[in-house]
Amino acid sequence: MTAIVESTRRDGYRNELADLLDIEPHRLGDTVRLSDELALDSLSMMRVLAWLESHGVVVDHSGRPNTVGEVLALVERARPAGLSLHVIDGPDHGGPTTVPPGPRLSVDPLAPVLATQALHLTPVRPDDLGFLYGFAARPDVSYRWRYRGVPPPIERFNETLWRQVVVQFVARRTADHEPVGHLLAFAADASGTHAHVGAVFLPEYAGTGLAAQGVATFVRYLFRVYPFRKLYLDIPGFNWPQVSSGEGRLFQVEGILRGHNYYAGRYWDEYLCAIYADQFREGEDLT
Repeated sequence: MTAIVESTRRDGYRNELADLLDIEPHRLGDTVRLSDELALDSLSMMRVLAWLESHGVVVDHSGRPNTVGEVLALVERARPAGLSLHVIDGPDHGGPTTVPPGPRLSVDPLAPVLATQALHLTPVRPDDLGFLYGFAARPDVSYRWRYRGVPPPIERFNETLWRQVVVQFVARRTADHEPVGHLLAFAADASGTHAHVGAVFLPEYAGTGLAAQGVATFVRYLFRVYPFRKLYLDIPGFNWPQVSSGEGRLFQVEGILRGHNYYAGRYWDEYLCAIYADQFREGEDLT
């Protein structure tokens, strides 16, 4: 009887996940891999994370579920509200363990929210400069970021850190407050109706949905505290597969600059995308 109840409960969660991803339930077998077989990009994984959190589960980058079965198991093992779960990969670690609570979300409905269960955003501090420069200079990061693989001398980096920048934050892990990403709004027009958004995270966050969740939090903050009508995302072609599922739903592609960026022996298109304030507010968030 217990096995039947557990199977029925898992099938219910499977149907929820199928509705979330607009996929037929029969395609969501327990062994189906999220990235390989379902081809879920970062934005799709963000939706999965939001769904897990609605069931009381929190996943950080080290506990990224790889299969449908792992996702469903996380929901089945979810603990009562108020506890965070740090899920460790592999069977030898004994399953989920609790982690210290992170920054509390504000209870003031007018206060901007700068935290999720897994990440929180903090202003750039003087002691962050070393991290930000080292981040921008990392070979596996810099080609995706503003310097396209050619970081400037640290003196020039420090001088230009705030050039054309409206506001910027460092993304930190909730569990241990270590910096893991950089987000900024820049190049606002003179009338203050639009600006550009940039974000970069440690490579291990790629495809987990956590980075996209951090960006969604930042976008929500910008629309709350600035009178922007829309926010632009400049996405080079080699980054496009990570976010393409959001086209027409989370953002609009307003233009494509053909062969705009050179990297790794070829020219890549650049996608000029826009998030509209009115559409964003109607949907409340990017999930």
